Amino acid sequence: MEAAVYEISAMSARYMKLVKGVRRGKSLSARVRRHFLWIVLGFGALMFGSAYLVWQQEHGFEGSYMDAFWTVLFTLVGQGEFATNPRTAAGRIIVFVLSIVGVALLGVVLSELTQRLMTSKLRELMGMSRCGYRGHTVICGWNERGRFLLREILAAGKQAAIIARERPPSLPANDVFFVAGSPTDEETLRRAGIMDASAAVILSNHSGAAENDDMDAKTILAALAVESANPAVYSVIELNNPENERHARLAKVDDVIYCDSLIAEITAACAVHMGISVFIRDILCSSDEGHHFAAFDVPESFEGQALRAYFSTLREKGHLPVGVIVPPEDNPTAPAALWISRVIPDENLTITLPMRAVCIVKS
Repeated sequence: MEAAVYEISAMSARYMKLVKGVRRGKSLSARVRRHFLWIVLGFGALMFGSAYLVWQQEHGFEGSYMDAFWTVLFTLVGQGEFATNPRTAAGRIIVFVLSIVGVALLGVVLSELTQRLMTSKLRELMGMSRCGYRGHTVICGWNERGRFLLREILAAGKQAAIIARERPPSLPANDVFFVAGSPTDEETLRRAGIMDASAAVILSNHSGAAENDDMDAKTILAALAVESANPAVYSVIELNNPENERHARLAKVDDVIYCDSLIAEITAACAVHMGISVFIRDILCSSDEGHHFAAFDVPESFEGQALRAYFSTLREKGHLPVGVIVPPEDNPTAPAALWISRVIPDENLTITLPMRAVCIVKS
């Protein structure tokens, strides 16, 4: 019985010693983080000061200061003639100080830098960091179409920030930034760089067994948060029920897409016109080596001229103009999503700005 009590007491003592050691380690680490700048400055002063003394005492100001600095640097790692055979008393003191204080400070600096780098990468991997992109596209939410959307955005030369509760699998390593959270949260949107974004795509959340109207309500709520955070961003929202578009317009979104109806229209065209699917895939996909649609703002220098003049300029660049989009005549200030399309227009049409030309261009 006494042996068991003694063993338990010894285990408790070892445990308490371990806990105290961990606490002291955390306390020391916190002090290093607080005073890291002063530690770096002290280490720099030690290195540069030692280099000057070596240049003065050992070299007699012969050679360059940088040669003396490299001598001190190699001394710090125990290499070089000076590290093993200093010629003056000042040189011996310098070697002694560098061997103890210098090595200790170097270890502290390197370990703190490594810890900060690992912490930064871990926070970025977990979606807790702040996106530094500018002019990028923010993808709010994630569903089965997200990876295709991301592929096309990257193929267009754009960067993307993704807001989702969990990190999507197999994200590219470059030009993609993940932010963990909800797109309805203002702080999450700011971490995704919504204030510096050029566009935002709000995807419908298809998880669970929610009805279309419930999914659209959540999507519109996210769009409202996006527009409130940055009214200047061009927002595209994915809806399931066309009857909910009026609610999305109240949130001041710029464009509304119905993926199900769009897929149905493309499928019907493929059924009626055999073989057209290859052509549709070519011009809708910008991530391959084929062609894709592009829209260009008509420059002010062409205002008042015939449309043929600008179309000729586009053809000289290898583009194929297929139409224009213009604002309604009764509402010239309408957002771009409400503009009217004119496919294969009369090229004698007089250009009135604003106007955008739609072309098929080579990828």
